[in-house]
Amino acid sequence: MVERLEYDPEKNQRPDFASDVYGIIRNALIGDADSPALDDESAIQYLQEQWEISNQVLKDRYRAQVLEEQQLMETRRQENAEAELLKEQEIRAKESELAKEAEKRRTPLYVFQKGQGITAIPPQLHPYAKKMIMARKYVPLWYFLPEASAEAKEKGRDALDTNRFQITKDENDGDTSSSQGLTLVSTQTTRASPNAIPDSRLTWTQVMRAKSTFLSSLPIGSYPTEFIEMFAGFYTSMDMHPELREVNGEVVMAHYHAEMRSAWYDANERTKPFDLAIISTEVMEESRRAVRKAEHQKAVQGGFIIYVVWQKADCSRVACSTFHAFVKSRPITMSITTRCANANPGR
Repeated sequence: MVERLEYDPEKNQRPDFASDVYGIIRNALIGDADSPALDDESAIQYLQEQWEISNQVLKDRYRAQVLEEQQLMETRRQENAEAELLKEQEIRAKESELAKEAEKRRTPLYVFQKGQGITAIPPQLHPYAKKMIMARKYVPLWYFLPEASAEAKEKGRDALDTNRFQITKDENDGDTSSSQGLTLVSTQTTRASPNAIPDSRLTWTQVMRAKSTFLSSLPIGSYPTEFIEMFAGFYTSMDMHPELREVNGEVVMAHYHAEMRSAWYDANERTKPFDLAIISTEVMEESRRAVRKAEHQKAVQGGFIIYVVWQKADCSRVACSTFHAFVKSRPITMSITTRCANANPGR
């Protein structure tokens, strides 16, 4: 490996070969038979020529060294420039990706017709209802009532506060064999409302109040047109059904609605949905029986039955009349069997 020159040979000063310092060298050259120097003058000239040749070699080495270093520096500069360019490209690509992600999360602005306002503020959909609709999952119809809309507005105001975190127990969908863990979740995580009422406890009036909001929210879940029409037909068929004109008809229809709506989502999960708009006479009859049973239980639980048997043949008519007057004044259900000779049968 050639030793690196630490100085520029151009700055070298040629020695004074005519000085006494180089006298010994000059004499040696003159006395050497192979030397071209014949006298002191020619010896000085020879030494000068040799020095120039040697110094020129050093100059050439130094220029080559400088050129090599310049090329190396240029190569490094280009490498650094390429690295910086690559880094900038990566940064721009990352910024572009982040911008795209931010654009996805940002609410888009849609075209509006100038000069066209609204006559009423549309109901605000509950966050949990929106989440379930987007997932095309069953969600109780209560979430589409004005009460749920009011709760959604309150949640919207709370979301303006600083987000916090809390520890919650993981849900295992009823699987008791698997252990439950703990998860750190945001307090703003969309969760079911503790005020929600199941469909089975909704009145027919509440069903009719909530249906429009439910139907108008289906496009959020990208429900195909035929499914939206099916759900609309479901409510239209019930609203026009003659059962509503019967005693307890609205209770029966509310029960039918809860059973059929839940059954459809269950069937859809099993990949076997059915046409919900078609009224099922069998399920309707089951709803009637369920309502009659509930009414009977309510009547039994609301009072008690007294069976009275008059066995004395000599009871007075006054006593019978007095007892029947007492019975009529009580808010209870009574069945009276009279075996008194003075009493009228069936009273």
